[in-house]
Amino acid sequence: MREIAKVQMKRYSQIALVTLMLFVLPHQSSPTGQAGFPDLTLKAVTKTKTETFTDQTHAWKIHVKSEPPVMGEYIEIEVLEGKSVNPSLRSGGSVDFSSLKAIVGDVTSPGMNDEQKALALWRFAMDNLYNGPWGTSMDGLEHLNVYGYGYCGTYAAVLESLWWAAGLKARHVNIGNHAATEVYYDNDWHYIDSHKRCFFLERDNRSIASLDDLNLDPDLWDMRRQKHSSKRGAKKDYYMSMHPGDHGRSPVYSNAFLMGKGDVLTLTWRKNGKWCLARGAEGRGQPAPEPEIYANGSFRFHRDLSDPSQHRTGLVTSKNIDWQDLSLGYLHPMKANQEASLIYEVRVPYFIPSATFAGKFLRNNPDDLVAVDISTDNGNSWTQLWNAKELRMVEANVSTEKTQEITTDTVWKYSYLLRVRMKAVKSQRDVGAYLIESTATLVFNPMALPSLLAGDNTMTFRDQGKAPHTIRVSYGWQENLPVSSSRERPLEGEQVTLSARITNQGSAAAHNVPVVFYHGNPAAGGVEIGRDSIKTIAAGETAVGRVKWKARRDKSPRKGENSVGATIFTVVDPANVLQESDKKNNTFLRTLKVLNPPEVSIPSPSFIRLERKNGKSDIITINATVRNFSNATHYGHYLSDHAEATEVKVKIFDGEPRTGRQIGSDQIITRLLPLEFKNISVDWDISQLKGQHRIYAQIFSPKNVTEAGFKKAPYEASTFVDLDAYRRCGQ
Repeated sequence: MREIAKVQMKRYSQIALVTLMLFVLPHQSSPTGQAGFPDLTLKAVTKTKTETFTDQTHAWKIHVKSEPPVMGEYIEIEVLEGKSVNPSLRSGGSVDFSSLKAIVGDVTSPGMNDEQKALALWRFAMDNLYNGPWGTSMDGLEHLNVYGYGYCGTYAAVLESLWWAAGLKARHVNIGNHAATEVYYDNDWHYIDSHKRCFFLERDNRSIASLDDLNLDPDLWDMRRQKHSSKRGAKKDYYMSMHPGDHGRSPVYSNAFLMGKGDVLTLTWRKNGKWCLARGAEGRGQPAPEPEIYANGSFRFHRDLSDPSQHRTGLVTSKNIDWQDLSLGYLHPMKANQEASLIYEVRVPYFIPSATFAGKFLRNNPDDLVAVDISTDNGNSWTQLWNAKELRMVEANVSTEKTQEITTDTVWKYSYLLRVRMKAVKSQRDVGAYLIESTATLVFNPMALPSLLAGDNTMTFRDQGKAPHTIRVSYGWQENLPVSSSRERPLEGEQVTLSARITNQGSAAAHNVPVVFYHGNPAAGGVEIGRDSIKTIAAGETAVGRVKWKARRDKSPRKGENSVGATIFTVVDPANVLQESDKKNNTFLRTLKVLNPPEVSIPSPSFIRLERKNGKSDIITINATVRNFSNATHYGHYLSDHAEATEVKVKIFDGEPRTGRQIGSDQIITRLLPLEFKNISVDWDISQLKGQHRIYAQIFSPKNVTEAGFKKAPYEASTFVDLDAYRRCGQ
């Protein structure tokens, strides 16, 4: 099991966070293919690892020789022989999304207490879900694997189900029109909200409050996640409901599916413009807009009907089919003048926005029937996709978006039925089916895909079938990206150096090579960051162009939505001054993740507490609660779009820090994750003191903020104490 810090490393390698594409700018004609010219290119190293095996569980290593990020391209699983039951591929460098239990096992560790487990899973939800105006699944596992976006109700469904899977009691709460969650541990309930990214502390500044606590003491709402909020605490009406321990695994969603010989599952990190249009009741009948983060893949269902080893795999039912006579290489009716049919199920664990159908058939006579139908309601109704018009050998090739209808909570969710109908008016051999093939477009959450890290990665394929089979798995990725930043995850406003690695793969040297960096595609209004000129790049050699850049995210593409990062568009020779053998490989686009800087503070004076030290009447222990408030939902999509704080120094003073006396030594908080709080304490000897004192807590900028070049005055918070009154109360 991995610690939560390792889980967060997954974010570093997800294609959802760092995307690359190849763009071609308009250019002058070039002497393509001619000898004696340079060929300047911005090119990543593309690699593929393929394994072919026969065992049910198979593990192998992928070694990545690259600095981060590593860019996933595709995963392909193909059945060469036999069947594969519930195939899955996992990487040691990422969380296993195959079940709620698997997620809990990767995100938590045996040494964690219940609160640590609850908060680790809360962070996981915020790092893998983003807010969007779409009504999606209320099934926790389905939502994580298929969608990854939604509103408060879907966040609550995911987090509640994860807590139950971790052995914690949880409940769904509704505060007005807002859905949230509470979790039970240490003999009490605790309100922890993944959609609003908040929890509140009780008066001890250690325990997380419940909604009952907050209503009994409304001032607790002032212990807020936004340190400058002016909102006063007030009672809130709410109600709650308990769900069974398996909540999040509804009876209608399953990631179980079957692959037969010839079937191919392809999962990519790219989006190709296909998504779920349904929005449920939230959408009021309107189709959902395109999500900002999703991925597309495909599932090819392939049946060679002349092959007995595969023509019954996935078969639901048949009628009037002669399964014994394959001498002519096709299936045909057993009797003439009676309709024959084959019904196959295509099932996957992902949403299917569209599908294609192809087939090869025989139809000898004008009155013979050969047709193909589709059902998206488990055979209750059918829609004809194709019927043969030609004679002799005929081929079908059609597409449909009928599968968009498979969005309701039904037992056939994410599946459709294909029916082949045949009828011969003369001889039963006058019609036949040689081959059927259907390719379903898939939509899923790219965060759920097994990703790679730099170094060694252990890949594990699992299959729950018992019969012999042969499986081929291919994993494609890109490493050593040609465009990089001196800090791969810079803070907003931090100055970094952007570098472009240009390779001359031509047969002649290039001189005075201009390299220009843009923030955004220049053809769509991108702004120039800067340019560099490289004196000479000899044939077969590589050189680097560099510019300085103050890191900024892109502006939101749509009002009210967030940007995924900063689009860096790099072009070699944008004015086409140089003559090259190929001008189509001179551009490279990637999205760089830019982090919201940490905001470390003490949210209010109530977070500085003075307590008498046990057995020592003249010693007061001063406790200060320090929290990293970097979590704004309008910045990025995930909590991981916000930076942690490192090496936070805290000083406590009797009186103003400029003139007062420091109490105790400097306190160092090694690490504060976004929204994390930690308590520091110092002992104050008051034996020689009396009267009124003001205690100040001074918080210095985190080390990673100062290293980024930011200079900020220390944050200060204070509270008042009357030592004479304090002594009287203690007597």
